[in-house]
Amino acid sequence: MAAHDFANDPTSEEALALFEAVEEKFPSNTLGDDKWYILTLATIVGGGQPEFAPLLYKELIKRPEYKTYGHRQALMRRVRETLLKLVSIVGVCKPLDAIFDIDAITAPEDKDYSFSREGWQCDEANRKRGYGWQSRLYKHDQGAIDDVLSSQKDFDWISKNITYGLYLSDHSILNDFETELTVLGGIMIQNLPRETGWHLRGTRRIGSEPAQST
Repeated sequence: MAAHDFANDPTSEEALALFEAVEEKFPSNTLGDDKWYILTLATIVGGGQPEFAPLLYKELIKRPEYKTYGHRQALMRRVRETLLKLVSIVGVCKPLDAIFDIDAITAPEDKDYSFSREGWQCDEANRKRGYGWQSRLYKHDQGAIDDVLSSQKDFDWISKNITYGLYLSDHSILNDFETELTVLGGIMIQNLPRETGWHLRGTRRIGSEPAQST
């Protein structure tokens, strides 16, 4: 196994420059100005740099829209939900690292103790919700996916009940498009062309518009 080349890791200054570039180029006029950081968070954590998540959080809470405790707690719920959804895309360790680092720099009065999935059940209603969201994204491609997974039932089960049922079909904190931004950022940074193509099409199917050149 090759040793990690720490000399080539990005610096905090380079991470801040990335945050600024994403915000500047993100099509906020059509998609909203509170979504760029979801894509940014998904990309840095999915790409293996969870240590920059608290840097992004600290930059966000400096802004006037997060000047009250309530606003910062609402932001925390959105950050946490982004990281929770990323578990289904990149595994638990990197999002967990990010949430530990963010919690370490969060003021006690800004902490949010809500529990979004309290009472969740892996039941038929959960499966239907997961499959409904999956079908909305994949549309006519869903049949081909189901055909493959008919002989890979463990993956069919985890896809419908857990990936989509537990994680991605819950839009109580992040809406449908914000969920897809999280998924797309987490997938693209891993250089996964098949799944990237699926979710690029998925974002169009739920109503996003392609970014306009300036």
